[in-house]
This record gives sequence, structure tokens and C-alpha cells, in this order.
Amino acid sequence: MSTLAPPSAMLTDEDSLMNEAAQLQDETVGMDDGGLSDEDIVLAEQRETSNRAVNDDFNDNSDDDDMDEAEKALLEYKNIIKELDINQYVYEKYIQLCRLAHATDDLDIIREAYSRFSAVYPLSQELWLKYLSIEMNVALSPKEVEFVETLFRKALADYYSTAIAVEFAALAPRCAEPDKIWQELLGTYGLHCLDGQQFFKLYREYVASHGTMSAESKQEAYIKSYLQELKYPLFNMEESYIEFKVFYEKNKGQITTHEISWELLDQNYFKAKEHQHKILPFEQNLKELDLKSYRERAEIYINYIKESDKFLDENVLQTVYERMVADCCLNIDCWLTYIDFIMYRDAYGRPEELQDLPIFQQTAVDVNKRALRNCTWSEKLYVKYMLLLEQLGKSREDVQEVLESAMTAGFQSAEPAVAVWMEYLTYLRRHLDFENENECDILRKNFNLAWTILGQQWGVLADCNCEILLFWGRLEYGPLRDAKRGKELWTTAMESADNATRSGLWIEFAQLELRSDLESARKLYRKALHSPGLDNALVIVSAWERFERCNGTPKTLSNCTKECAEFLSQHRTEKSTFKSDTNVIPKSNKGTKRKATVATDSAVPGKKLKAELLKKDAHPSGKDGVGIGDVPKSKRVESAAFKEHENQEIDLAKDHLRIFLSNLDYSLTEDDIRTNLPELKIVNVTLIRSGNGKSRGFGYAELVNEAEVEKALAMDRISLKGRPLYISSVLRDKEKRQKFKYSDDLEPKKLFVKSLPHDTTKEELEEIFGAFGKLQDVRLVYHKSGKFKNIAYVEFQDESAAGKAVLGVDQLELRSHTISVAISAPPPKPCSAPINPSKLLGISTKRSKPFEQKPRMSLIPTVVRKQLTTSTNDVSSKPTNGAAPTKTNEDFRKLLQK
Repeated sequence: MSTLAPPSAMLTDEDSLMNEAAQLQDETVGMDDGGLSDEDIVLAEQRETSNRAVNDDFNDNSDDDDMDEAEKALLEYKNIIKELDINQYVYEKYIQLCRLAHATDDLDIIREAYSRFSAVYPLSQELWLKYLSIEMNVALSPKEVEFVETLFRKALADYYSTAIAVEFAALAPRCAEPDKIWQELLGTYGLHCLDGQQFFKLYREYVASHGTMSAESKQEAYIKSYLQELKYPLFNMEESYIEFKVFYEKNKGQITTHEISWELLDQNYFKAKEHQHKILPFEQNLKELDLKSYRERAEIYINYIKESDKFLDENVLQTVYERMVADCCLNIDCWLTYIDFIMYRDAYGRPEELQDLPIFQQTAVDVNKRALRNCTWSEKLYVKYMLLLEQLGKSREDVQEVLESAMTAGFQSAEPAVAVWMEYLTYLRRHLDFENENECDILRKNFNLAWTILGQQWGVLADCNCEILLFWGRLEYGPLRDAKRGKELWTTAMESADNATRSGLWIEFAQLELRSDLESARKLYRKALHSPGLDNALVIVSAWERFERCNGTPKTLSNCTKECAEFLSQHRTEKSTFKSDTNVIPKSNKGTKRKATVATDSAVPGKKLKAELLKKDAHPSGKDGVGIGDVPKSKRVESAAFKEHENQEIDLAKDHLRIFLSNLDYSLTEDDIRTNLPELKIVNVTLIRSGNGKSRGFGYAELVNEAEVEKALAMDRISLKGRPLYISSVLRDKEKRQKFKYSDDLEPKKLFVKSLPHDTTKEELEEIFGAFGKLQDVRLVYHKSGKFKNIAYVEFQDESAAGKAVLGVDQLELRSHTISVAISAPPPKPCSAPINPSKLLGISTKRSKPFEQKPRMSLIPTVVRKQLTTSTNDVSSKPTNGAAPTKTNEDFRKLLQK
């Protein structure tokens, strides 16, 4: 195992050069003018020509030139500070801030830049290592070392990182309490199955080199480290077991301060060894997993935890959770699993074997906060946070702060915002004194505020199913005791979207109305029965009859029975008519088929021409005395060409050298295709033509070798005469064909961008998104006609860069278009439909019922505001230009407390 490198070994050649230059200028800190070592930031800096000039010209410029560059950097730094004061969630600005801070050669400014950065976002391992290396090199006094120690603890609180922990171990001898640091490192990072052993070895090296420790103390520390190490399932633990035995045999005559129970040691060792055999397959799978396999990595961790939860020590188990959320920091399910684990464990009291170290002292709330720093777009985490605070008995103001944070998080659609609002309103309902009119009024204002804000932000897409209005209406009918307002709310909701087609909602509406007005409930049943497109009319019939039997008079029951009978009779008639119509369809189909069969002969001029040519061989003149010579020359050429194509034999042995071309412009010829695809070595091109000789828009191309085929497949969807050219394999074996090259799973590195201007170019998107990290691919999506769909996919090489780009570019104004950016998560493919025997037999499928109607679009209700105008004049909000409300958290707080 390699020993720790001194802090200076972490500096690059440029860093050393800068140190020398700084010493010549009597500066206290030596730093390079380059950017952060994190890959995303390096790539962002490469786009900044001014920063490149600073690096290239550092040795050539004079001190005065360097001072000029530092002044320029400082001025630009201050400008970015002002921009961040307005909007603190632009990740790219923090990247620029750190770069400019380095260019100023001012340690205080560098510290301020990183402090601002880490206050909003968790810094990656690479970012922390770069910054910490600087601080370690300049820390001389005990106070400065203490400051660096604080930074290390903050870094390790962001993510579980063995690399940062190793550097912390290098700093430990310079700290005031090195033994405490080593205790934390061994108790936390010494439990890592694959990397844990190195920390125990580093600790023993530290003990051996510690000049102030007595021989007995060193001996005691050695023994304790081995005993602690051999309790945990670590990789290569056999090596440590043998080392300890050798150490004991050499020194057993001098070991007097510690009595070793070999029976207990062997018991712990073999138990840990057994556990190691169970978890090593998971560790090996994680180690061998491809970096892009995000879903698989999360699944392995979940299975790892599920299996090891049965036997692993509580300390080791929690480190696996920490590793999971560090490696899958954008996976919401991983965070929720970790939060549930802490909640369940703490519900039964803190386990006795759990160490009293920072990582094991975290509560579910602490983990939830960390999750939201990584996944600010997840409504599930905000809802979970509210529930946690409620369980802990926190104040309404604390829960309200979570809502405020969620509303400024910039959700990509209305559904997450609706979910957070519903949870907050539910929380208010649970903690409301309905006997207090002021509190009831506050609840109503919150409902109205939720509906108003969502309507202003999302328009007709806000709460399409009117869940907030329905919830509000239920409370008005119930504890708020205002049935009139409840009816208005429900009436508005039933007139929106497709709610009028849902039988369950009609029945609930009638049951609510029954609490205050019997006749009104009866009218609702009648209205529901005749509502167009009702999903289950028979349920309404049964419910109405039960209602009349329980609440009606003989006359109303008779009227109900009569009306329902008429409705059912009409329903059966329509159904019978529909069936009779479908029974006629096969006959018409047969007639159609017969006509098609007759027409088929005339629709295939090749066969007809072949028959005529044979006939002409026997008879010089054709039908009605017309000979071949009487057929126009152009027609003869076209027919002959079609005949030649039809009779052409296909060499199946060359399938591996062919590609299928489709979505071709009908005017293209074989020569045009060769000309427009100069990159490919084409042997021949065959376009499929109709009977009149015109291209049908697809064909085949034979290439010289398989390498050219692969090259061609990679060119799929290339633009050809203004249309995307579709290129695919023609192999008969489905298993060997080219698969769909775009994933239908969640892709944390790929972003889905929509609402783009029609004239957007690939180069423009590369410039916008390239600021956040190195790009893997940028793909604009087009219709078959070649028209831009106004959407694109942007793929990064790094997952964290994609997350930063979402926060930085989403809702960006681009030529009067507000673009939307989200992590690519295609909807799941529908399950394959079962084979329809009727379809196989040629029977047409049933038509939709004639009385069914399409769902209506959701409209923003206006009835609600009409009733609340007088009570909510002071709660109005101005429309925002972007997706997120312009109100601050303080504005929200004032509105919610009115």
C-alpha cells in the first residue's frame, strides 16, 4: 500500500512555477492562474479565452502586465457577485467566480468564491481536493490549520469520499487533536470494504513516526488498530490477520499493557470473513460497472443493502448507504431509501454499537437536507421533508419554509408543484382549529394562493384534474361548514378537464351535497346520468336508486326508476345499433377485398406487361389490334424497368453489406444519393420504384465492407435534401439488427431541451451548454419532412455537469423563447398488446361508442376568485417572466400568514 504523498506533491508543474513567482514577489500564497481541476470547470474555463491567455503568457508577461490581468479579473469578479446577488442558482457563474478568484492571486477572494459556491451547491470531490490543496499549503499557524480542518469536515459532510479522507489523514499530524481525527477516519472510512485497509495502514505509519509517543503507547495503538480492523469485512483482511500474528510473536515478551483474547479475536475475524464473502460480489460488481450505468449502479446498491441488512454491523451498513448516495447523488430513490432507513432506525432508539461519530449522528432531517441540495427538482423530497418536520413537532413556520424553497426550485412541470402544495395544505388541515374563524380564513387564503400561483405560472396546465379545488371543496362541505362555497368549487372542478366523465367524482359530489340539500343531490344524480362520455353509467344508475330508496319519497323513487329505465333502454338500443353496424363491416370488407383483388391485377403492371409480352410473342398485334409498337416509348421504358426490378434476384449472402435507406425525397436518384454521401464507399444503390417508375422514398445501398456499414449506421438521421435520412440494417436475423440507439431509461447525463426557437443550430446549443462541462453529443430533432421540432437532446460526459446545466439554463430566454431543460426521462414503453384473434381473421375492430366524447381541455376556473375577491385583494401576485415566481421567501411568508 502506497504511503501518503506530502501536500506539495499534489501541485502540478504550473503550481510550482506559480509558487516560485509568488515567492519572488514576496506574496504569502502561490497559486496557478488556471482553473479548478474538476473536469467540468476545466472545460468551462477552456471556453474563456482570457483565462487561456493568462496561462499561456504567465512567464512572458511582466509584473505590470500581471497586475493588469489581476485588476481585470477582480473587476469581472465583482460584476459576477452582483449577478449572483440577484439569482444565486446559476451554476455557471460560480464556475466563473472561482476561475476569476484564482486569477486575482488573492487568497481572501478565493476563499470567498468557494464559500459562496458551497453555500448553494455541494462541491464535487475534485473541487474540494483542488481548494483544500491550496489551503493546506498556505496553512502555517495553528489557527490556519484549524480553519483547514473545518473545511475538511465540511467537505466530508457533502459526500462520503475516501480520496478527501486520505488528504485529511495527511493533515492530521498538524492538527491540535490528531488522535480524534484518526478515530473519526478509522471509524468511518476504515469500514469501506475495498479501501478501508489503507486507513489502518496509514494510521500505523503515523504511530510509528510519532516521536512523542512512548514505546508502550505505540504498542497499545498498534494492537487496538489491528483488533478494530479485524472486526470488519475488509478486502485482503487475511493479510492484516497474518501481520498481526507476526507482530505479536515478535513482541509478545514486551506486550504487558494489553491482554489479547485470541478466542474472541478469531471469533470476530472469522465472522467478518464470512460477511466479507457475502458482500464481495456486490463490491466487485460496483467496481467493474461502467461509469454510464447509473440505473444498474443504484440497483446493485439497493440489493447490496437489502442483503447485507441481515448481518452487517450498523456502522458498516450506514457507510454503504453513504457510498450509495455519493455515487448516485441524483437518484431520488436512493436518497429516499436512506432517509427511510434513518427514520426506521431512530424510531426504535439509537443502536448501542453505533459509534459516536459525525456520520452516524445524522438524523433523517439532516439527510433530507443533503438530498435537496443535490436534487432540488424532486417534489418527493420536499413532501418527505414536510412529513419529517411534522413528525418531529416542528412549527408551522418551519414547514412553511420548505414550501417556500420548493416554489423557488424551478419545477419542470405543474405536477410537482401541485404535489407540494397539496401536502402543505394537508398539513394545515391537520393542525387547524376549525373553531377559530381567523385560522379558517388563513386556510382559505392558502388554497386561493396555491390556485392563483399555479395558474399564473402554468396556465391551463396547472392542476389539470383540479385536485386542489376538489380538496378545498371537501373541506368547505365538512369542517369549514360552507356548503355553498363547496358546491361552487366542485361545480368548477367538474366542468374542467375530463372530470365530468368520472362516475366516482359525480357520486362523491352528490354525497357531499346530500349533507346540506337533498334536492340538489338528486339533481346532481340526474345531471351525472346524462353527462356525455360517462365512464360507467350503470354505476350512476345504481347509486341514484340507492339514494332514492334511502332518502326519497315513493314519487321520487318512481321517477328515478322510470328515468333510469329509459336511459338503460336507450343505452341498450345504442349498443345494439352499434353491434349491428359492426356486423355489416365484415360484409363490406369482403366486398372491398374482392374489389381490391380485381384491382390488384391492374395495379401490378409488371405482371400485366409480362403477360402481354408473352401474348405479343405469339401474336404480333395486341388486344384490339394494337401492337407493342403502338405503346408510347416512355411507358414501355418505365414498365420494362419495373419488370426488371421485379424479376431481379436478391443475393442474401450480401445482407451484411447492405443498408436500408428511407424517408428519401421522391426526386432523388441513385446518383444523387452517391453524390450526397461521399463519406461512404458505395458499390451500388437500388431505389424501390412504383409501377410508373417513380421513387417510393426508400431503397437499398450495398457497401464495400462491414466497416463501411457500421460507419453508415452511425450516420443515421443525417440531413439529405432537407429531410432526415433514416439508415438501418437489413439483416434478416432480428437479434443482429441495429437496435434503437437511444435509451428509453432515465439518463442522468442527457438533457431534454424544448421550446427552442425554430432557427436554433447545433453550434448554438454547444456554446450554451458547453459552459457547464464537456459535451458528448448534441442532437436536434426533426420531423420526417425535415421541419425542426423545436426540441433537442444534449448529452454530457459527466453527470454532475448535466445537473448544473439544468439549474443554469432552464427557463433561459433565447430570442423571445423561454426554453425548458430537464433530465432526459422518456416515458416507459407500453406493454405489447395481446394478439387479437379477430384481427388475424380479418375482422375489423369495434368503433368507439357514438356517444363518447373526447375529454375537454382544462381551463382556469374563475368562479373561485369571484367569491374571494374581497378577502384576497392583498394576496395578488404579478405574473412572472420565467417559470419560477418572482416573489422572495419573505413575500411567501407574509402571504401565507395573512
